[in-house]
Amino acid sequence: MSIACVKIPHLPIQCELSRSSELRSRNILIYHGEESRPVILDASSNAYIRRGTSLVRAMSQCPEAAVIRADEDYYNASWNQIIKSLLNITDRVEDAARGTAFLAINGLYAAYGGQDQTVEFISKATTEHGLEALIGVAPGRFSAYCAAIRARPSKPIRLPNSRSAVKEFLAPMPVDLLPMETRAIELMHDFALDTMGELGMQSLSALQAQLGPDGRRAWELVNGFDRSRLNIIEQPESIVDELQFPWPAASMDALSFGVHALLDRAFTSLQRVGKAAGRMDLTYEMSDSESWTYRHVFKEPTASAKIAHSVVMTNLEMKTQSENSPIRSPVETISVELSRLGQARAEQSGLWNKHEGGDLNTALRQLTAKTESSPVKKIVEVEPWSRIPERRLAFAEVTSR
Repeated sequence: MSIACVKIPHLPIQCELSRSSELRSRNILIYHGEESRPVILDASSNAYIRRGTSLVRAMSQCPEAAVIRADEDYYNASWNQIIKSLLNITDRVEDAARGTAFLAINGLYAAYGGQDQTVEFISKATTEHGLEALIGVAPGRFSAYCAAIRARPSKPIRLPNSRSAVKEFLAPMPVDLLPMETRAIELMHDFALDTMGELGMQSLSALQAQLGPDGRRAWELVNGFDRSRLNIIEQPESIVDELQFPWPAASMDALSFGVHALLDRAFTSLQRVGKAAGRMDLTYEMSDSESWTYRHVFKEPTASAKIAHSVVMTNLEMKTQSENSPIRSPVETISVELSRLGQARAEQSGLWNKHEGGDLNTALRQLTAKTESSPVKKIVEVEPWSRIPERRLAFAEVTSR
């Protein structure tokens, strides 16, 4: 299996540089944590300051640097945009950590024209957001990560689909990169096993005797055996549809007709996949370039366009009658997204529903009018204790209810 690793080095630094070009000529220190004990989250590579260093010590080592408080929401939002772009390439994406993602790219070569073109699309998914990424391609997850950290921007490293090639590539790299506990890494150094090549030359039994399961896992990785699977992101399902009016709709009747047509089409698509919607987002695009989105969360997932249309129009009429109506100009386009898809709640109907009961009542009234008495009788108890059978039960008229 071919795995591509996307590694964005110094993502917080790159994010700050993307929104302030004035910082490009300076070293940057980004800190977070409590105000009483702030520590470094990220620093420019030229500053040679490790993450977790106290801010006071970092400033003493690099007094000319620009000091910035970490904007975690901004960094997370930037990374999420990249993940969305990667999901447009393939749905087999693992978000390992902020700044590191893995993609299963085997099977994509035919769609994108080969491995080189596939890697180029992956690179564009990051550069279009103003961030530079390191990309490594290898047969396994761990080897792909090691290839990525040795790559350079715009120059990805691609390893052959061969265990011997992977073993040779990993040999000079430090054992500190192995996904092991700190104690296991320290034991490797204690035994003078500083590189993966030195570790790979040891016998499997000796490593297992000293390190247990970690020893076997480390030996397999450095020798090109990687059985780890990607923890693929589960994308929420949704039904999206759009309706564009032939001319801007200004009346409530026109809006109701458009909403009804759009919801009927969207819920028909929903019923084809056997699902019900738990949430509905309806967006109105108006002629003045403004837009308004109405969101409704159903108490129970529904597959009924009639129920959804009733909910939308009730809310729309209330909104438009208020002074702060969100619909200020004719509507040109309506779009809907049905999400939180699930199974509709099953309901058991009674023997006689309201519609059938209404028909029975009508029939009874019509028969009584024609015959001047009710032709339908029912048996009722009169004197169930009586010794005379005729007194126990009697016929009674059935009247409409």
